Amino acid sequence: MVVRSEGTRKRETRKRETNGDRPIPIAAGGSSLLRPLKAAEVIARNIVGDIRAQNLRPGDGLPSEAAMLTQYGVSRESLREGLRLLEVQGMIAIRRGPGGGPVVGSVGAAHLGRVSALFFHMSGATYQELFEAWVWGQGELAERAARHPDADTRASTMAPFMDGHHHESDELLEGYLEEHAGFHGAVASLVRNRVLELSLESYGQIVAHHVAMVDDPRTLRSVLVDDHHKIARAVAAGQPKRARDLMEEHLRGVVDYCRDRLGGSLDSAIEWL
Repeated sequence: MVVRSEGTRKRETRKRETNGDRPIPIAAGGSSLLRPLKAAEVIARNIVGDIRAQNLRPGDGLPSEAAMLTQYGVSRESLREGLRLLEVQGMIAIRRGPGGGPVVGSVGAAHLGRVSALFFHMSGATYQELFEAWVWGQGELAERAARHPDADTRASTMAPFMDGHHHESDELLEGYLEEHAGFHGAVASLVRNRVLELSLESYGQIVAHHVAMVDDPRTLRSVLVDDHHKIARAVAAGQPKRARDLMEEHLRGVVDYCRDRLGGSLDSAIEWL
């Protein structure tokens, strides 16, 4: 009889779990923290690192596939898989045809929202939970934006949203959504914390995408424009509590609209439609 130490038994148990002998609960996920990066993930990380090191901007071209194979010393299959990972996440785009190839994409909350929605969906998180996080997150961003120490920066950033501009009734949906996202993005840009900016903004991107797919949010046009006007003034004036209160009140109105229009789907799992 072979006596195994406690440490040996634990290692064997982990090995059985990773070999699929028994499922690992989604909520646990601890083993993924120590999982070595796959070749494609290493390539994706290195490409992003080079984009940062070279200060490349959206639309700038990246090396050809042949050049990357030499530069990174990997197989064609691994390189293409790494590029696909980045393309799905919006960090690069692949231009097709003559003169095409990989170009730098953008870092935006919409891309993060698209990927995050998969995790939220698999976990069973509901739209009701998303709305709760969204209201809190945007309130936090508005309060922090109003605390930005430079009054001139606050004023110039909020200026486009303080003139009571009016949306024409025939405005295209895409333009309307960009305008709405632009306001919230401007508020977030004043927070001076890119982790909070991207993470908390992604909630709103998921909400906006879902509402746009199942309804027409332009019916809220007049309410949203007026709310943006008030919030922008509070941020520009450096009034953190008022900015947060107005933002949360604004979003609760949107949530009420969603409840009325979307009904029971608020209890369904989040997804990117």
